[in-house]
Amino acid sequence: MIAIARILPVVSALAVWAGSGAMAARAQSSPAPQNIFHVKYIAEGAVYVDAGRNAGLKEGMILTATRGGADAGATQAVRFQTGDGVAQLRVLSVADTSAVCEILSSREDLEVGDIAYLHPQSIEQRTAEQNAEESKNYPIVVGFTYGDPLDEEIRETQVPHTMSPPVNSQMRGRIGFDYSSILESGGLNSNQIGFLVDANMTHIGGTYWNFTGYWRGRLTTQSTGGAGGVSPTTLTDLINRTYHAGFYYQNPDSPITAGIGRLYLPWAPSLSTIDGGYFGRKISREFTTGFFAGSTPDPTSWSYAPNQRIAGVFVNYETGNFDSLHFTSTAGLAATSIDWHIAREFAFFENTFSVTRTLSIYNSLQADKARTAAGGVHYGTGLTQSFTTVRYQPAKRFTFSLNDNYLRNLPTFNPALIGTGLLDQYLFQGLSGGVRVEIPWHAALYTTLGKSSTSTNNSHAWNQLYGATFEQLFNTGLRLDAHYSEFNSSFGQGNYTSFSLSKNLTDKLRLEGQSGWQTFNSPLTNNTHSHFINGLVDWNFGPRYFFEGLFSWNQGTALNYKQAVLTVGYRFGGYRTR
Repeated sequence: MIAIARILPVVSALAVWAGSGAMAARAQSSPAPQNIFHVKYIAEGAVYVDAGRNAGLKEGMILTATRGGADAGATQAVRFQTGDGVAQLRVLSVADTSAVCEILSSREDLEVGDIAYLHPQSIEQRTAEQNAEESKNYPIVVGFTYGDPLDEEIRETQVPHTMSPPVNSQMRGRIGFDYSSILESGGLNSNQIGFLVDANMTHIGGTYWNFTGYWRGRLTTQSTGGAGGVSPTTLTDLINRTYHAGFYYQNPDSPITAGIGRLYLPWAPSLSTIDGGYFGRKISREFTTGFFAGSTPDPTSWSYAPNQRIAGVFVNYETGNFDSLHFTSTAGLAATSIDWHIAREFAFFENTFSVTRTLSIYNSLQADKARTAAGGVHYGTGLTQSFTTVRYQPAKRFTFSLNDNYLRNLPTFNPALIGTGLLDQYLFQGLSGGVRVEIPWHAALYTTLGKSSTSTNNSHAWNQLYGATFEQLFNTGLRLDAHYSEFNSSFGQGNYTSFSLSKNLTDKLRLEGQSGWQTFNSPLTNNTHSHFINGLVDWNFGPRYFFEGLFSWNQGTALNYKQAVLTVGYRFGGYRTR
């Protein structure tokens, strides 16, 4: 026994030395994990990147997207990771060599070939999980020089242990209070106190619950003067309703997923935004089923109503991968109500088919049950709306598209948003084709042309859109986007012009401006002409504080006002200027 006691410490030391040597050799032979990915395909509300489980990606991880190409090297990648990026992405589902990501926030439209890099917190999460997985391949070596091992083992089993959280938490965002003043023609003066939340919080409290998004709302309103003393709904207020914010549950080891807040239904974004929640459960590898319910707050929705509610059920089928063939299909039944009276009962379908990143086909449609709408208008059972787009990218710098848009009923979206470009998907009815060409100097030109064709208007008129985007205008760091659209639809005709200009002066200071004017002749509104100018200053000062100033001026046939919003708040978790 004495001899054994003398030998054991030596054997333990040799085992530890051998194990550490093996681990070091393995670490030297293992390649560095991939942190830089590329956008290979873009669908409605989703982005697909060219890596999955092979790169250690898991549901809930956060990526930052920025401009770049598929040939970006390591030096360029490092520069990208020190920038602000143009969008924040969250991984929704993962295949072996590809992943589907939700767009959490974006300053501009993403493009195929853009670069996405893993957020530092997600890199830490992946490293911790890989280390934990690799530790399973080595024996646990225990050295002791005193005590009875059997006694120690018995004592260890009697000590309660707490389970470690599933993943590392990330808390990043900002909160603030704002003061808004609106001066309207006719003497109406309105003042509001509001609250702002802009956050990205993953794995809250060590769980698989996440909060992400942007929300800005009024807390108090005081109006004086004018005929009615009622504060107007401004363009800024309408745009604020198009943002998303909510809690999401994503557990890679669970078949259940859920969300609550202001969000899309992930399997059918064509239903637009809901204020409510959804619940989904995988019943097999390919099938997911669930339900959703809430109100419809988004003024860019085709069937928008401020007091409307929606509820429904769905089933989704998904197969394939994005390196070859991929197919996903969603079908469901839903109903909307206004003041708790049924307004619509309809079936919805959404399908996406893609062949690598070269070809993609997308279709969404809704078919209504016969109903009598407000005002006594009767609609029979049949197809209500359908949108189909085919995109073909034969080369990196060229993208061609063919679109068909059918809409049977008149819309109820807010027409004041036409000049912002948020309603482009509805303005072109019938068949249209488009092309986008990337040219030198970090610029792109795009156009869409087609003839209007509707079920309520037999006349055919040309719809046209022309646009240009410059990421680095004359090497000044300014980003410029300009486009012009002329349209003729069943609900009206007109045109609009829009310009936006932005620049990050420093890592902490961002300036942005937007201007547009529109002409719109329609029974939906008496505001036939309008012109708006918006300006934004976003400044991070001190280690934890920020200031935001917004000015908006609108001049129109029926709506004329000036609005100023000043926001001061606190940022946490390394939040940077967008």
